[in-house]
Amino acid sequence: MIARLASVAALLAGFATLAVVLLISYDVTMRYFFDKPQIFVDEVASFLEVLIVFGGAAYTFRIGGHVRVDLVTTLLRPAARAWLRVLTLALGVAFLAIVIWVTTQSALAAWRYGRVSAVMLYPLWWPMLLIPAGLALMALAMLVRLGRQVRAAVGPPARRDEVAPEIDG
Repeated sequence: MIARLASVAALLAGFATLAVVLLISYDVTMRYFFDKPQIFVDEVASFLEVLIVFGGAAYTFRIGGHVRVDLVTTLLRPAARAWLRVLTLALGVAFLAIVIWVTTQSALAAWRYGRVSAVMLYPLWWPMLLIPAGLALMALAMLVRLGRQVRAAVGPPARRDEVAPEIDG
């Protein structure tokens, strides 16, 4: 289920990327050829960029698409590497829990006070909720990987190493 949610969020992020490209192209065309700038484009594109970043985070994590620096971990024995990965995943989930809490409180405050965007007067709480929602999905994906990693770290000595990223199929 988390895999499906992450894939759907990534697909929405992909469509949001296309929408940003089309909106900016429309704005540039209207501004430079017809002298009619489209003020709403900057605002809508910014909201969509939030979806792009936080909507694709869980999927990127699941498939191992993030950037890694393996200079130190390649020197470790596989069992030590497995436990290091357990530690870093646990720290990552804890960090995400804090960020999710803070960004949720910020979105709730925007809802309570009726904050709206500057140009089109959109309520700001709904794009602000994309941040904790995307991070919560990433935290769930990390928890699944953490469970797999703990099983690998305490499993048979021959299989103690980092677990591989998931492959969508």
